[in-house]
Amino acid sequence: MRHLRNTMTPRPVTAVHLTQGALRVITDELRTADRSRETGGILLGHHVHNMVTVQHAGTPGPEAVQTPTYFLRDLAHAQALADDAYAQDHSVWIGEWHTHPASRPVPSSRDASTYHQLLNNPELAFHSFIAVILGQRGPQWDVTAWSCRDNTITQVALHGLPHQPLHR
Repeated sequence: MRHLRNTMTPRPVTAVHLTQGALRVITDELRTADRSRETGGILLGHHVHNMVTVQHAGTPGPEAVQTPTYFLRDLAHAQALADDAYAQDHSVWIGEWHTHPASRPVPSSRDASTYHQLLNNPELAFHSFIAVILGQRGPQWDVTAWSCRDNTITQVALHGLPHQPLHR
């Protein structure tokens, strides 16, 4: 997969920064998505020292699988976004974002299994995988960021969110 191959440095991630552009893609998707099903997309950006900056966020794509408890991105759609992002600013695939419509913004066992499979795929060359998860709490979304590395998943600081909560 071109430009989906990761070149992150091996330093552990302690913080994730969402740019305004990435946040806008996510909030636009939240406004238009079927609230009863998971949605999401890839995250592309850069890993420098202990910080990951998310320059671009993807949408699910027309062939995505979306159920109340499962999301799988449209790979062709993700690849096109990755190619465009790499051409713009050399952003690479650093992770994914998705929603949990009926649960907390914590990685599920299925999420954890997926992240570990990606980390263990030598073709992808991930040292860390970033997950941004949004869970519904009434009319608002709780947002968390997670760093997956060496078979552990750790919550990390998330920067770039608006001062007011994200609404459905």
